[in-house]
Amino acid sequence: MIVEPVRTEEKQAQLLHGLRRRRALARAVLMFERVWPAVWPALGVAGAFLCAALLDLPLLLPPLLHLLLLVSVGLAVAGLLARGMRRLARPGDAEADRRLERASGLRHRPLAVLQDKPALTGAEGLWAAHVARAVAQLGRMRVGWPRPGLAARDRWALRGLLVVVLAACLVIAGGEAPMRIARGLQPAWVPPPAPPSTQLQAWITPPAYTGLAPVFLKNEGGAVSVPAGSHLTVSVTGGSGEPSLSLAGSSHAFQALDGASFQADLELNAGGRLAVRRGGREVAGWALTVVADSPPVVAWPEPPGTARGGGRVPLTRLPWQVSHDYGVTSLNAELLLRDRPDAPALVVPIPLPGGSPKSAKGARVQDLTAHSWAGLPVTGRLVARDAPGLTGTSGVESFVLPERRFQNPVARALMEVRKQLTLKPDDRLTPMQELDQLATLPEVWSNDTGGFLNLRGITALLQRGYGAAAVEEAQQRLWELAIHLEEGATERTAQALEQARQALREALDAQKRGDKVEQSEIDRRMKEVQEALQKHLQALAEEARRNPDSQQFDPNAHQLDARDMQRLAEQMREAARQGKMDEARDKLAELEKLLDELKNGRPEHGKMTEREKQRAQQRQRGQQQMNALQDIVQRLGGLLDNADSRSQPPPGGYGRGLRRP
Repeated sequence: MIVEPVRTEEKQAQLLHGLRRRRALARAVLMFERVWPAVWPALGVAGAFLCAALLDLPLLLPPLLHLLLLVSVGLAVAGLLARGMRRLARPGDAEADRRLERASGLRHRPLAVLQDKPALTGAEGLWAAHVARAVAQLGRMRVGWPRPGLAARDRWALRGLLVVVLAACLVIAGGEAPMRIARGLQPAWVPPPAPPSTQLQAWITPPAYTGLAPVFLKNEGGAVSVPAGSHLTVSVTGGSGEPSLSLAGSSHAFQALDGASFQADLELNAGGRLAVRRGGREVAGWALTVVADSPPVVAWPEPPGTARGGGRVPLTRLPWQVSHDYGVTSLNAELLLRDRPDAPALVVPIPLPGGSPKSAKGARVQDLTAHSWAGLPVTGRLVARDAPGLTGTSGVESFVLPERRFQNPVARALMEVRKQLTLKPDDRLTPMQELDQLATLPEVWSNDTGGFLNLRGITALLQRGYGAAAVEEAQQRLWELAIHLEEGATERTAQALEQARQALREALDAQKRGDKVEQSEIDRRMKEVQEALQKHLQALAEEARRNPDSQQFDPNAHQLDARDMQRLAEQMREAARQGKMDEARDKLAELEKLLDELKNGRPEHGKMTEREKQRAQQRQRGQQQMNALQDIVQRLGGLLDNADSRSQPPPGGYGRGLRRP
């Protein structure tokens, strides 16, 4: 084998030149493998403190303990670094060569051959061949990846856990991460007071619906909690330089009022660290917590259903109970037809005492017998709302909507037809057939042509009408026809009176809540109540005259009711003219009580109210006086008869010696 010494030496020189860069890289890798295990304990302690700082945990400590924590962490990091660095040694060329040979898979230490020389003379050819073989291996040298060997020391893989926890803390901190780290490295000592020439005023105005007073922030700092939607106002007067406002890491500029006065306004929807800075230092700072609004709490304190003592017209009783920190503004009862849950809900507004109470309980009693769902099972829930619009709902209760108990059999049959249309509005054939059968009763319609024409009109409406509007109109006409058959005109006037007083009640309640209601509107509605009351009393009197044997109306009691009601109506209207709205509401409540007594008739089981006892006593005294007067008249009549008989001449004329007086 012939080796060219010159070419081998040239290649050897080139390899030695490139070897310097490889050795430098190998020394760096070796140095990293020695430094990383040495600094890892110190980095672990620092990483654990960094996680705590990102979570704002150091702020929970008093300033002195916070300072001690910082000193302890600093000493621990410094001690661990000093201990690890003391054992470090800079790797030499020989170690770098061994690293290259092991990483490259070279055998027989070819790098040492390049710097070695033969010990004996006369073997130059053999040595040149040996060098050439070594040079041929050096073309594939590499350094390899660092292998610090932490896996053997950290068998529990705590370094991986620390990385995961640190990443999670960074996500939690978000944009506040730099500020939280800064707070973790600086104990929360009381900020220095503002210079005497600088005046700082800061206050927070809660939303109007809360009814809370403004909160004034102290210059020495502290913690404050306010409702969401509050308004922050900060005013800085005097001093030099333009101040800045920061909340949760976000900066907000002040508005210059003049050369030495500044003001900042901010809507508070999220909390965080609130600070005012000026001239590179913090003038004042607070820990701000914003409490989000919660929906009202509403529930059924007892199951809804029929009110007790409703008389012949049963009333629907809807008990309710609500509570909210800042007040409930509206409450409704939403009823759904159980057998047709897709039908539009029946919404019953429930007035709240005081406008928007924070906690209230009561029961809404209302006449729903005119509704087409009367007598059918329904499901109901309560829906309460607060000022911002948050909604709270109660549980669902099932009950049968009370219906009026009709005495007239034809009226009861009409109500059954109305129920059929409610449950199956698309099936009109069966209701039409039943209405046709009712029309064949001559004893019912012989003296009621108007009622008969109305019945046939309802049948025609069901036959030719289109859509749900025709069914609703037919149901309303069925109700009116049933009322006509049952009571005649008294029920219509009662409904008109109920609508009039309900409109007046709504106007008075709106004025009490603070809504703008014109006095002329209230006077107009009071006049409507008076007129409707007069018509209803006239209808009752007419009904009593037509049916004197009826136990429903007592003429004497009716006269007393009429006088009392008219007197109350006039007093109510006069109080409203004078601006005494509370007195007007009281008079309206008394009038409604009398109307309910009149509507529901006498108490059952022979029980009489105090008013009825007084009326009975008045009637008894009146009857006694009438009997006495009749006795006096009879006596006077007898005396007159006797006097008249004495004034007549005896039969045969006057005798001799007798003279007519």
